[in-house]
Amino acid sequence: MQRKGRSDLNLQNRTTRDALIQFTEHGAQAGCPFCNGRRIASLSGGERIVFLKGKHSGKQATVSDDPSLFDDEFLVRFNFQPLNHTTRVSYLRDEFTRAPLQAPPKWLCDLSIDDLCAIENAVLQTVLKTANLGKLVWSAETLLLLVATVWRRRLPVVGRDIWPTFEMHGMPPNRRASFCRYFDFGLQVLVLMQGRHAIKKNRVKAMSIGRYLTPGQEEYFGPSPSFSF
Repeated sequence: MQRKGRSDLNLQNRTTRDALIQFTEHGAQAGCPFCNGRRIASLSGGERIVFLKGKHSGKQATVSDDPSLFDDEFLVRFNFQPLNHTTRVSYLRDEFTRAPLQAPPKWLCDLSIDDLCAIENAVLQTVLKTANLGKLVWSAETLLLLVATVWRRRLPVVGRDIWPTFEMHGMPPNRRASFCRYFDFGLQVLVLMQGRHAIKKNRVKAMSIGRYLTPGQEEYFGPSPSFSF
């Protein structure tokens, strides 16, 4: 079973819907934690989840027995919250999976959970764009979001690091060389024009931390959750 859909996808479009299902099924079979999370249609009180995106990346919470005011949301309580406090979580907007977090597949990039989630979502959007075009074309239109995501986050990855995410989600292996060539070219041009070189410290063992934080951010937010598999 799969969630109703994400708020940023037009699931009224049959091509988009079919491509999303195919992408998610391939990813789940390959052990993708984000696809396994996307397949969660409902949760019951007492179940544990771990967040995969945003400021709560890597943090675990317990699903509350209390009902939410909205059908597409549920309530959770983090370990650090008082017993009478809960947090709203959306099936459509938030990214999460069941806890405990399983060992990540070897094909994932060596990045934090939050960065990997951003890569996953950008790859998904690329696949949906090519599906709606009716042909597999690497162009500014199809690759812009993925290139911009890597550049904006200053991630120390290149095309060969990202390609396994495409292949494990159903992309034909014979498209690897052309993808790497166009992606690397686009990223190099963006860095040359706008600066913002990759930060090597952003490279960590895959899913070993919730998100990368600078020393100043750690002092303010506290350390990010860490995992050893």
